[in-house]
Formats: sequence, structure tokens, C-alpha cells
Amino acid sequence: MASTGDVVAQIRAACEKAEHCRTALEQAEDLAEEAHDMLAGALAGATNLESDVAAMLAAFVYARDGLKGYLWPLITEALRAAESITASLEGEHRLPAPDTPRPAQPHPEQQLSTPPPVGEREPFVVPQERVEAIRKTLPPPVVPRSGQKTVGQWIGPDGTAEPIASGFDRRSALVQGQLARMGRPAGSSRSGDVEQKLAAYMAANGIRHATVIINHVPCRQGRDSCDTLVPVLLPEGSTLTVHGQNSNGTRTRIRYTGGAVPWWR
Repeated sequence: MASTGDVVAQIRAACEKAEHCRTALEQAEDLAEEAHDMLAGALAGATNLESDVAAMLAAFVYARDGLKGYLWPLITEALRAAESITASLEGEHRLPAPDTPRPAQPHPEQQLSTPPPVGEREPFVVPQERVEAIRKTLPPPVVPRSGQKTVGQWIGPDGTAEPIASGFDRRSALVQGQLARMGRPAGSSRSGDVEQKLAAYMAANGIRHATVIINHVPCRQGRDSCDTLVPVLLPEGSTLTVHGQNSNGTRTRIRYTGGAVPWWR
């Protein structure tokens, strides 16, 4: 019979597979949206095909929304259950149930009180025309490993676009403080990334939904990556939509959803 340690190791290995699955869902969502946009452009103005084109495009939208709107939450719930079982086996306290939000505990020097949620309960959609207009104002896309700063603009519930850039500052300090309170004193080696800074700022200021347009793409591999930590930094039910562009000019869109269980727990 397998020891408790062996069982825990197998559970953690399965959770890693599930995390890979979530990453694949994000990639599939992006590809579905790209396919939708390409087909919509190619078939624009086609005569006698309006109903067929509309049905086809609606199918792509349905598929895209289902990937993160239906499948992602199921995997997230399964991961939380697995982590709870792991904690029980190791004799630790159980994690909160999936539908029980964890209250924010801001550092007193950074936030005197927990602000009420700001803006809409559901994610708002920034029109693609505005995304492209902002993208045109940004510097050329960052070349990987060049040391260039990521530059962008983010839009909150009030619709105002504000500048943001990578680097270490008060917002990156929010990342480190939030992770420390979650039980990871070492924080993140990528706390200067725009996405992590903005996620921590949203959590500290009660902002539920935001969109950011940057001249780079989110880091997607590793325990300190944006794919790993942004869903942890964002509160339950919050979203951060990232419109990026790589050095080849390929546009990307990723929507992060908050409330993920930290991998170190």
C-alpha cells in the first residue's frame, strides 16, 4: 500500500497536469478568437451567406466562451478539492471551500481598510477599436531577453486609460506583500511584470475587472510566471484581460480569473 507521502506526491503531479490543461484552455481560447476574427474579416460582405456566416461565427464565440466560462471553473474547482485533500493528508488546515471567498488582508501601511468592490459585477468588454487605437500609441513590441521595459495602458471600470510600465515600484511591492501574506515570503521574482503589478493593485483597491494593452506578451511558464501568479493575486471573481503583441507582431488576448489556489499551499 502506498504511503501518505506517495499519495500526496501523486496528487501534486496530477495537479500539475491540470495546470497544464488550464494553460492549454487559455491557448485554445486565443486560437478560437483568432479564427473567429480571421473568418469574420474574410467573409465580410459575402452575399447570400449572411445566415450561414452568422451561425458559424456564433459557434466560435460559443466555443471560446465555454473554454474559460465553463471548463476552466470545473478544473479550478477540482484543483481546490485536490489541494484540500492534500492538506488533510499532511495534517494541515483545510483550504476554504471553492465558493467561500478569502477576505483580503492588506498590510496596514499599504491599505488602511479594505475598499469596497469598484465597478461592475461582470467583466466589461473594451471595444476592439479602442484596443487597437491604444496599441498604436505604444512603443514597438518588446524583443525577448533585450531588457526593454513593457509599456502599456490599463482601463478600469470608469473607462479611463492610464499608463503602466514594468519595473519595481510601489505596485511591485504590493505583489510581494500580498504573496507574503499568502504564505510565500520569498514573493515573486517577476513582481515587476505589468500583469502581476496590476493584479495586486486591483486587489488592494477593490477593482474587480480591468483590461490592459501592452507591447509584450504575458510570461506563461514557471512558478513565478503571470499565468501562475496573476490568478492567485486577483481576488475571487475578479478578471484581468491582457491584450498583448509579440515581437513578430502576433496579437494575443488572455483573460485571467482570480481565486486560484496558490501552488505552495
